[in-house]
Amino acid sequence: MQIIEVVYSPLCEATGAMIGMLRQWLEGTDVQIRLFSFDHCPQRLKSKFKKGENCFIDIFYCENRIDSVPLHCDRIYESLGIQSSVKQKVDKEVMTFPAITSLQLNNAFRSGEISFHPINQENYMEEMTMCLCNYPFGNPPEQFHKECMEIKSQVFSEIWSREKTAGVYAKYKDSVIGLLEVMPREILRKYGYMTGRTGDDSTYLSIGCYEVGYGIPRIDMIDLLMQQLTEVFPLFSRKRIEGIGIYDWADGFNPYWVYEKYGFREMEKLAENTVVMSKTINEEKTGPVL
Repeated sequence: MQIIEVVYSPLCEATGAMIGMLRQWLEGTDVQIRLFSFDHCPQRLKSKFKKGENCFIDIFYCENRIDSVPLHCDRIYESLGIQSSVKQKVDKEVMTFPAITSLQLNNAFRSGEISFHPINQENYMEEMTMCLCNYPFGNPPEQFHKECMEIKSQVFSEIWSREKTAGVYAKYKDSVIGLLEVMPREILRKYGYMTGRTGDDSTYLSIGCYEVGYGIPRIDMIDLLMQQLTEVFPLFSRKRIEGIGIYDWADGFNPYWVYEKYGFREMEKLAENTVVMSKTINEEKTGPVL
């Protein structure tokens, strides 16, 4: 019997599908899976995550990391010495949303065809559909969608006990095409994402998932999402917001430039090309004593 230990973050709903695929790949083998949400994983595994990286899903064998997101069946089989002849295969769903150009996107925005919505208790289930039905790197198989929604819903339930809003998302032609999630800092850190360490956690919001749908110009939508987030700052109760800025990755996950453009300042350095950037969003109102 071989044992692998899997550490995942419920902050990303797609990990539900990756866990499901992993189980299918290893069905009929002598491998036992020990599954840990990041907040419940042993310290000996938690210590293997670097200061400047997020946890999505990571697989350890004999305490060595053998694979990470996106999971690779061949790599896992090779590490465990399993013959590929018994390998299970699960394909990603075919993408159907049409690609549009930057010009088309901006015209649709100006004409009001693209709508933006604060993420709240009434619509967060719709917001989650982007990473299940319009994910830029291939949709998780539909057979795992229920598990994906359940994993992420537990995080949202924690958010609603502290904030009424969790960011913004964009819709176009009845599909979610972009999202920018904002959570209390302590929740993001609890589940394995990078956050700042300075200041009082109870006053900080942290930007988590910042993603653009399949076929949508990434840089343009990244900009639009941050622009729309600034419009809903008054909906948050906390005073400061932070994000992780990554240099030299203009269309990637949390690029540096968008934070700089919208007035965030560098506060901490997490890695050579990764910094924490923050700004005040809700100044305390003062006035004359009547």
